[in-house]
Formats: sequence, C-alpha cells, structure tokens
Amino acid sequence: MNKKNFFIYILTTIVFSVFFWYSIVFWIWNLFWPEIKTSFKLSNNIYPDSLTLKDNKVAFTSNIDISNYNLISSCNMHSNFVSKQDNIYYFSLRYFDNKCNDNFVFLKDEKNNNVATIKFNIVSEYQLYSNLIDYNTKKLNIVYNGLQKKKKSLLKYNGKYNKNLWISYYNYLIHNRTLNEVLYNTNIIKSILNLRNKKYLTPIDWTKVPERYTKLPNSWRWYRWDYTDWVHHWWDFDWEFWEQVIAIDDWLIVRVISDFDFEDLNKVKKWANLSDFDKNRNLDILRWNQVWLKTSKWDVAFYSHLNDIYSNIKVWEIVRKWQAIWTIWITWIPDKNYNDYHVHLPIHKNPYKINMVWKYDYDDYMAWAWYFKWETLAETLKKQNNVFE
Repeated sequence: MNKKNFFIYILTTIVFSVFFWYSIVFWIWNLFWPEIKTSFKLSNNIYPDSLTLKDNKVAFTSNIDISNYNLISSCNMHSNFVSKQDNIYYFSLRYFDNKCNDNFVFLKDEKNNNVATIKFNIVSEYQLYSNLIDYNTKKLNIVYNGLQKKKKSLLKYNGKYNKNLWISYYNYLIHNRTLNEVLYNTNIIKSILNLRNKKYLTPIDWTKVPERYTKLPNSWRWYRWDYTDWVHHWWDFDWEFWEQVIAIDDWLIVRVISDFDFEDLNKVKKWANLSDFDKNRNLDILRWNQVWLKTSKWDVAFYSHLNDIYSNIKVWEIVRKWQAIWTIWITWIPDKNYNDYHVHLPIHKNPYKINMVWKYDYDDYMAWAWYFKWETLAETLKKQNNVFE
C-alpha cells in the first residue's frame, strides 16, 4: 500500500468511526432522553358550547416517532394523530363535555407516561355572558365595534384555503380560527344588545301586570316596621298553586335556594333601628325558596315564594326566555296566615360600576334599588308597561 492510499484509508477510518460512534450516541440519547416540544396550537381557546370551536389542533416537534401517542384530558375529549411533516407531528382534538373546566391536556406515550402538557383556555358560554352583561350598553357597543374591526381585517381568511396565498396552510388555519372566535363573541354581544331593546315577559304565561296597589312596588307593609323597610319592593303575580313560572328574560342563574325550612323564620331579626344590611337579610328569609336570574339588561330578578324548582335549574346555568323553570307556592310571613298563591318578583337595577364588573355578591344585589323605587302609584302604573310585554 503506497503512502497515498494508506493516508486515504486512515482518513476514511477516522471519519467513519467518528460518524458511527456519533450515530450510536445520538440513537442512545434519543432513546433515553427524547425531546418533545409543543410547536403549534390552532388556538389557545376551547369553546365547549360551540359546535365548531370545541375542536382544536396541536403539533409537537419530536426527535422520536410519536404518531402512536395519545392526547388525554380529564374532560370527555377525543383526539387522533393527523399527519407528520419532517419532525413535526400534528394532532386534532375535540371536547364533548361542556361542563368540564379542566384546561390541561397531556400527551401520553404507549406506557401512559406524560411526555408533554398543553394548557388551553376553556371559555364557556356562561363565562362569556357573565363577563359581558355587567357592562352597560355603551361599553358593550365599544367592545362590539372593536370586534367588528378585527373581523374586517380577518375576512380574507374565511372560506376555502387558497394555496396561492403566500402564507402557510397552518398559518392560514390560525387566522381562520381567530376569525371564527371573533364571530362567536360578536354574536353573543349582539344577542345581549338585541335583548336590551325588548321588554321582560311576565313570569306567568299570559298574565297581566298587576294594578292593585297592594301588589305593586312601594306599597306599604306597616306591620313589618320592626324588621324590614316597611316597603313592598316589586309585583305579586297571583295564580294557582303549582302553576309553572317562566323566565322573563335570557341569561344566568346566579343563586338558588331550595331548602327553606320554617325554622328559618326564627332567624329574622326584630328590633328598632336595624341596619339596611339586616333589613335586606330579613327580606331574603321572607322570600322563602328563590331563584335569582341575572338578565340581559344586567338587572337581577328575585323569583320568590317558590315550590318546585326544576332539577336542571342550577347556579351557573343559562336559561332562555319562556323557559319553564319552577312552580308557585305561598308567602310565609311571621305572624301572618297568608293563603294567597303568587310569585313575588323584585327586580333590582344594576348601578353599573366599572370596577365591580362581575365582583358583586348576594348582599350587593339585595342593596341595589328596585324598579320605580319611591315612585308614586300613578307613576308606577304609567311606567310598568314599558318594562313588561
């Protein structure tokens, strides 16, 4: 072997050895220390109440094959591997549980080991409404107009994907998803604004608004002088025992009391010079079983003196106008043997304080002024048909 060939042989051996051993080391490293990173999410949001926005897509960059791995959540969710491009693995997922709020999804290997974690924002319809209906109409219109501008800038991403676009396919999908989320939120705000232009239903189907003085707001209750403010806060709608009561408006159930006991009447405080707080608490006891509905107009309606509250009526649930939700019972007042069946319906007006949006508690709601507070009988009769259909 001449010197030239010998030199080539030695060089080839060295190069081969370097790459051979590097390959072994690289293979061992990948085997025991795989590197898997989230590289793409179609959106940070999951909207479990939307037929289309409950879906999402994610991608992982991986130095090993993960096509047979699974995405797992504590929520009822389905996922599957979609495709692979170079070292990027794409998965799709869909939520079937619109009550679950666990926002973590885990990528699991064949042995069910967690190899990556993804976090989403679970945006329920209830959450959206609850965050919006405390805003006054002016503020809602500002938010709505902002979404309209964003929608206009995204409309080119609507419809079928155009492969001639300079953007990549997944970049297009992200913008298309953003557009659909904007449309979803815009429609919710639009529905609230539309409802604010409409009147409330009466709580019992086809009944008229009462006109008798003792059934109206601001009528005197002199016999309650030592435990309330002496005043009737709203209307009494008389009807028969167990008659169904309907939702006067859309949206949110914020409180349910279904376990009233006659012993609760012993909690009523009676003495002169009670605070407004204690008077409101006494009235809360006198309302017996209740459901509180936060309306599209950001008022709170206190359905009171209820008997059968239907099982689907729960706090944090959404109800719709005309929905039958409970039945009528009777008033239970200390020292009074009433036998008139009716639903008592105070509606308190949200004072709209921007720093209190969705921070109010039950005592705040009870402290709000009721409709037509301190107005005369003539004024109330004149204005009440502007409130109810």
